[in-house]
Amino acid sequence: MPGTGGIMILDRAVPDSSSSAETFTGPSTENDILNEIRALAGGLRKRNGDAPHDLDFTVPIGWEERIGHLDDQPIRRLIIFLRSTGCEWVEKTGGCTMCGFYCATSRGREISADEYVAQFEYVMDTVDLEDYPIVSIYNDGNIFNEREMPVAAIEKICSYIDGYKNIKKVVVESRIDYSPDEHVAKMKKALNGRQLEVAFGFESANAQVMNLCINKGFSANNFDLFHSRMRGMGVLTKPLLLVKPPFLTEGEAINDILQTISYCVSRGIDYVDLEVTTVEKNTVVHELWKNDLYRPPWLWTLIELLQQCRERFGNRAHVYVSPWNYSVESLDWARNCGTCDAEITEAIQRYNSYFDTAEFDSLDCSCREEWKEGVSVEESRTVPERIREQLAYVRNARISSP
Repeated sequence: MPGTGGIMILDRAVPDSSSSAETFTGPSTENDILNEIRALAGGLRKRNGDAPHDLDFTVPIGWEERIGHLDDQPIRRLIIFLRSTGCEWVEKTGGCTMCGFYCATSRGREISADEYVAQFEYVMDTVDLEDYPIVSIYNDGNIFNEREMPVAAIEKICSYIDGYKNIKKVVVESRIDYSPDEHVAKMKKALNGRQLEVAFGFESANAQVMNLCINKGFSANNFDLFHSRMRGMGVLTKPLLLVKPPFLTEGEAINDILQTISYCVSRGIDYVDLEVTTVEKNTVVHELWKNDLYRPPWLWTLIELLQQCRERFGNRAHVYVSPWNYSVESLDWARNCGTCDAEITEAIQRYNSYFDTAEFDSLDCSCREEWKEGVSVEESRTVPERIREQLAYVRNARISSP
């Protein structure tokens, strides 16, 4: 079973559709496939139902400390997870194929500016913000989308931050298409000279991966325009890259990240975050995982990526690996055989401080050979072909299940 430490078959071949409950008479266009993904994603979201009635929207989901960097030195960073209205992209299209954050939100119930401010006040009353030079404020969606986060709430929270002279940088998250200049400018002004950084999902520089594998809705061209706009406003951008999107093999996932980092470096971006795909409830990834059509990345894959990045890009790319614990429960996550997992995870945490790949020099395990075999597997089908067949398999499995 997934998540028990056993090794599943990587993106196993889908059985011949002639033996299934559904057959196809011709090829699907990429637009047809995208519509199928969105229909599946939207249907899965409905399984979440409404948010529990007893949720207190004046209390945040939680907070945690992680490593941050200022002037190339590791420092303490506070991550605050606000309980939010929820990402509008989910409501429009079913959302990104791997993202289950909507489960942690109000699922469409409007959160008022006063409630958001009360959540931040709750953190202020509990945590000494004087200890954190960087504060990250995440709302499991898009902080600059007025429907998700009122500007009045942003400005009030920033006024509180202005009372802490030790806070040098504030990091927020938003889709690039939900980040109008006027909202970004208001937050930058309210921060009174502090650095503003916008983290955004730029999972892949490959348009096909972004749109078919992830359902992102934009491409590298959109990113270039966004990055240029933010740079012109004196705002930093931090791309969040996805390690092993669904429908890619392990080897393809490694190459995709390396190509995407190369793209970022060519745009003058030297800090990127690797977001490691986890399995979260009622997502397309969850549905594939239940049918043994998806396995989260091996830990060896992360080590390989970091070592290759150091060799290829040197100090032009500082690659941080985000811990794979989020505001929602994960059912499965990056892993090896179970024996070496803790040692490698701890080495990655140490690496995150100074980006020193020497932390990995002494690591080894017998499962590395199995990982190498998996990486060498080549997929003869195109990405659209395998998506089409795997979606059909999932659909048939749902039809035949009691």
